[in-house]
Amino acid sequence: MKKLFFVVATLWSFGSMAQLPETVIYLFDVQKKAKGLEIGNPRIVSKKTGYNNQPYFTLDGDYMFYVSSMDTVNIELYKMDMGKKKLKGKRITHTKEAEYSPKFTPDMENVSCVRVEKDRKTQHFYTYSLKGKKAVNILPKLTSIGYYEWLNQNEFLSFELPEPFYLVKHHISGARCDTLATNIGRTFYNLRSKGKVVYIDKSDSNKWVIRMIAPDNLKTFNRKGNIENPVLTETLPQEEDYCFTQDGSILMGHKGMLYIKKNPFKNTNATWDELIDLKTFGIEKFYRIAISVDNTKLAVVAYRGKKP
Repeated sequence: MKKLFFVVATLWSFGSMAQLPETVIYLFDVQKKAKGLEIGNPRIVSKKTGYNNQPYFTLDGDYMFYVSSMDTVNIELYKMDMGKKKLKGKRITHTKEAEYSPKFTPDMENVSCVRVEKDRKTQHFYTYSLKGKKAVNILPKLTSIGYYEWLNQNEFLSFELPEPFYLVKHHISGARCDTLATNIGRTFYNLRSKGKVVYIDKSDSNKWVIRMIAPDNLKTFNRKGNIENPVLTETLPQEEDYCFTQDGSILMGHKGMLYIKKNPFKNTNATWDELIDLKTFGIEKFYRIAISVDNTKLAVVAYRGKKP
C-alpha cells in the first residue's frame, strides 16, 4: 500500500506550547547485578520548568540529545556530553522554528529532527550540523511527520498523520514511500543488533501490542504483498513508551513503577516484572524513557497533570 508524500493534516501536538506538558528529564545510574538491574542516583539534567523532553543517547555513547523550551512558542535541540563530570546541556539550534526528536544521522555527522515551521502547522524532517548550522530539509513534500527512526543513510521510518496514524517507510533517493502499518503508537525502533524493527500496534483499543515488522514488509522494491507482522509482546495497560536493554529486555513504565520484561525475543513466556518504584525518588508520573547503549544510564521524563 503506497502513501503519497503530500498529505495535508492536523499536526501531532507539536505546534503550540499551550498543548505541551510541563516535563523534566531525570538521569539515573544503572548497574547490572546478579539479581538484575539496579537503578539509582537520580539527577535533573534539564530545566525544572517548561517542556524538557525526548532524551536520546547516541550510539557512540558520547552524547545525550534532548529538547527544551526557550519560551512559549520555541523548542530547541540540546546535547549533553556524557564524558564530562558536570552534566549540563549545550544548546545546538538557535532558530525561530521549533525542533523536536533529535537523533544522530546514520553517518553520525549531523543531527536530525522534526522541525515545526513558522506557520505552526507544517512539520518537516530536517538535519543540522552539530553546531546547529547547515539546515537541510530532507523531503520538502513530507509535511506531516511526527516521529521517525533511521534504517540507513537513505531510508527512514516515520509516524505520520492523519489518524489512525501511519508507519511509513521512506526511500530518499528513490522518492518512494510505503505504508507499513496503521493505528500505531509513537515509539518504534530499528534494533540493529537483532535485525528487527518493532512498533506499537493500537488496533485493538483494549490490548496494545508490540509487533516486529516481517522482513518482506520492509522491502522497498519487489515486495510480495503485506505479510502479518508477528507480535513480540503485549504492552502494559495503555502504555506506548518503552526502550530495550542490550540483552533484548524491554523497560516500560506504568503508574510510577518501572517494569522489565526479560528478552521476549527468546523468552516467549516472559512476564512484566517490577523493577523499581520511581515514586521513592519523588517521581510520581513519568512516561518517555531511554537507556544508553552501554546500559549504564537511564533517562526518564517526568510530567505534571494529565499524561501526554
